Amino acid sequence: MTALDPDFVANAPTKAIRTQYERAERMAELWADRARELFLLLATRAPEEPTR
Repeated sequence: MTALDPDFVANAPTKAIRTQYERAERMAELWADRARELFLLLATRAPEEPTR
């Protein structure tokens, strides 16, 4: 995850900062959805036999 550049925050209009924040929020939601889907997929699989 990247942080906002302090120079950008100091000089950018509020709308631009809000746009960056909203984009980061959407990306976080996307990755949370992907993680949830993976968890559900793994939870529904039959347990594998241990390998030796």
